[in-house]
Amino acid sequence: MPRPAAHGLPTAVQFLRHATSPLLSRAKKFSPRAILPTHAQPLRARSATLFFRHPNDASPTLSNPSMTTALTSHRNVVKRDGKTTLFDIERIVRSIALALFASRQGDIENPLRHDATRRYGLGEDDFARARAIARSVEWASELFYQKNTTPTSDELQDLTEKMLAAEGEFAAAKAYILYRSRKNDARLNRYPSNGLQEYIFISRYARHDASLQRRETWDEAVNRVAAMHHQRYAALGDSDLYAAIDDAFEAVRRKEVLPSMRSLQFGGPAVFAHEARLFNCSFTHINRLRAFQESFYLLLVGCGVGFSVQKCHVSQLPPLAPRGHDDDLAVRHHHIIDTIEGWCDALGALLDAYVHGHVIEFNYSAIRPRGTALRTSGGKAPGHLPLKRALQSAEEILRTAAGRRLEPIEAYDILMHIAGAVLAGGVRRSATIALFSADDDKMMQAKTGDWFKTHPHRSASNNSAVLIRSRVTQQEFLRLFECQKQFGEPGFFFADHEDYGANPCVEIGLHPVFQVISRDDIARLNARGIHADDSGRPLRIGSRLHGFQMCNLTTINGALVRTEEDFSRAARAAAIIGTLQAGYTNIPYLGAVTQLINEREALLGVSICGIMDSPKILLDPQILQRAAGLVTETNAGFAARLGIRAAARTTCVKPEGTTSLLLGTGSGIHPRHSRRYFRRVQASRLDPVYQIFKHYNPHLCEPSAYGKRTDDVITFPVESPADAILRDQLDAVRFLEMVRLVQENWVLPGTSHAAYAPGLAHNVSNTVTVQDGEWDAVAAFIWENRARFTGVALLQSFGDKAYVQAPLESVQTAADAQRWNLLACNPVPYTELEEQHDETKLAQVVACAGGQCELSV
Repeated sequence: MPRPAAHGLPTAVQFLRHATSPLLSRAKKFSPRAILPTHAQPLRARSATLFFRHPNDASPTLSNPSMTTALTSHRNVVKRDGKTTLFDIERIVRSIALALFASRQGDIENPLRHDATRRYGLGEDDFARARAIARSVEWASELFYQKNTTPTSDELQDLTEKMLAAEGEFAAAKAYILYRSRKNDARLNRYPSNGLQEYIFISRYARHDASLQRRETWDEAVNRVAAMHHQRYAALGDSDLYAAIDDAFEAVRRKEVLPSMRSLQFGGPAVFAHEARLFNCSFTHINRLRAFQESFYLLLVGCGVGFSVQKCHVSQLPPLAPRGHDDDLAVRHHHIIDTIEGWCDALGALLDAYVHGHVIEFNYSAIRPRGTALRTSGGKAPGHLPLKRALQSAEEILRTAAGRRLEPIEAYDILMHIAGAVLAGGVRRSATIALFSADDDKMMQAKTGDWFKTHPHRSASNNSAVLIRSRVTQQEFLRLFECQKQFGEPGFFFADHEDYGANPCVEIGLHPVFQVISRDDIARLNARGIHADDSGRPLRIGSRLHGFQMCNLTTINGALVRTEEDFSRAARAAAIIGTLQAGYTNIPYLGAVTQLINEREALLGVSICGIMDSPKILLDPQILQRAAGLVTETNAGFAARLGIRAAARTTCVKPEGTTSLLLGTGSGIHPRHSRRYFRRVQASRLDPVYQIFKHYNPHLCEPSAYGKRTDDVITFPVESPADAILRDQLDAVRFLEMVRLVQENWVLPGTSHAAYAPGLAHNVSNTVTVQDGEWDAVAAFIWENRARFTGVALLQSFGDKAYVQAPLESVQTAADAQRWNLLACNPVPYTELEEQHDETKLAQVVACAGGQCELSV
């Protein structure tokens, strides 16, 4: 019999008080001292002693003299549904008996698990032990009743775990915990529809229909985009083409595939006014002044912009004129026209003033007041102040650089100020990526120190240093790897050539250069009025002209892929839609060179969303290769019908942040967060869509911890498919191996030719969650496989319960399970939401959000 410990407490009581075993980490704390009688004898135990028997009673008693030694007569228990039931010790006896059986017999199925007359399969001694431990639970629960508190069923189960462990029945305690976990899984409500997909569509993508005074439905949006393509290609007079378009968009209607999300948002008159609106993102080199205002244009129409401020590009900018006092300079007045082009021309006029040495004064009077409805694109006018602030900030930089060329950090800052004007204008959160030279210390340090206070405009970009694969050393790579590990930025960008770039999410390889390789190319340029290269020299073989290359995306819903036939059908539909989108190259503000660049390679970006939801199909190398071949084959045939070129590169995997919420899938190639988890979405309290959602689902809404005065947060319950791969099932290197597998078997086979950009490929956009002990292995794997990676976003692993209202939070505890079961989403009749005016907010949808896609909405 164990020796009593100090202060009169037996060893097992001390164990129970101070236990830190993982087996007990879930249990609530309680003090065993309160239930010790004054004179007692220890209860028989194998390895520890917990409770004592009163000398004159077969049951444990309470030591507090103010408490009776008899059990409370009316003993209720609160069930998980909130109802009460009578305390039943026989239920506790059975659960302990089953746990003891499992600890004695292992994984053997208990044939007597429901037979109390045969002691649930236990021998007499073990069954007596089960009953004694159950009586200890019963007496421990008396603490609740003496305080006029009714215990919950979970609290009684916590006590049972403690009693088993304190009696030395550790294997039984573990079996009991596993049993509870299985029961909790079985108890969790199933939600065929959690309301998230509908909310995301209505709040982020649905257009306002003025004739109906409401937002459109999913079917109406699909019809609108299909009708846009019918109109665009009507001149071909091909009835079979119409049928093929309709068939492809039936797959969209079923959410088997998605078109460009920009087409879903802007499709129709807004795209015909600015065809660049069809594209998620773009890339260019900042090697010419006009690149600044053209970047501004793309951001204003809702297109993300990647750009290079590498030294080799920025050094090609013209020098700024020396500048004396403004009183000594000529003055030019610029009347700003209130159009997208007019705003961009104002930036061009400012740059021109500093190149040629005169003062520019702007007249903002024609710009519509803030809040005026924008009829073509939807949303509200921002007023003149965002533009004015951006121009003033840019002028401060230009004034400092007078008499010399802009440095890369200065060119970068000008672009960040105009990106800030776009966001302040409410157009959308269009991300940018800045690629810079690895030896540029100022760009390396752009986001160090107190930058968020001194240079807050820099938050609009992701920054990465370019590492040329044939020249980079491992030491240079590790320097950048360590920076990303410590600070999140800058990242690294592997490339075969300085001119190669990507969109902010790095899934599309882009080369914004038209290189003259034949006399036919010269003739094509001459026909469009271009007779000289960027430097003003006459065109010849080898001449290079710079513009923008666009990112043209479609998506396959991987969660609906159950067979190879499903995958093939979706791949064909996505390729058709992508090829239709590739024909929208008429963007006059960007000029003829940009149009020729995009016509020449006619890129597609057929992505897969939810790869880990169907891993048996979507991680099979042969299936991926065959589907990629089908994409290139479909594109080539359909492009011929449209009279455009076949795509040079066709397949990719994008991060699919908001798209995954619309489809109800995992995001891109990333594993599901857990089997069940809470997905939180921030919402403005003034948003009409949120208001009607909250009216029907107030129990899903609460004030945001991060915008308490203006925002709320909605919590949606998300359950992963049974076959889905979960985050905790993969370490970082294993995840990167899967990224490499998809790159080699889906992305690279989708490259049909490399005539104009040798070695350039699309990519698998990925964010790697790295545990503390994995960093060295991750760095080694990326370095060894740098031929297969372009950019990798690295994210330090943090527990999802480390801070309140995490965007993704696993259902782990009993409290989580209780909350889960309260999150049933009531149907919301969004068509009853009448809006006489367009209240859609285009800024809510991120255009190519870079590394933020996994977390933000």
